[in-house]
Amino acid sequence: MDIEELRTFVEIADAGGVTPAARRLGVSKSIVSRQLARLEAELGVQLLARTTRGTVLTEAGSTFRDHAARVCAEIDVAKETILPAGDLRGRLRIAAPL
Repeated sequence: MDIEELRTFVEIADAGGVTPAARRLGVSKSIVSRQLARLEAELGVQLLARTTRGTVLTEAGSTFRDHAARVCAEIDVAKETILPAGDLRGRLRIAAPL
């Protein structure tokens, strides 16, 4: 199981769908869909119920989302504790008019 697949799933759950999650992550919708499909295949359970109106977490997806979010948070904390103090890290987004 890949940590990026977990992060992607948490983002899909929080954003309310694959397309909004892809926008938030700054990647294509197909990449997000592929990561979700791999995660569901590995777990052997459907995490999202897909309808024409969007996606909804299944019962298993809701339970798994909570655990996945905690795992991602713990990994972030672990990374921060081993990085030298004062180093810049994280994502910087800049928006400017054309």
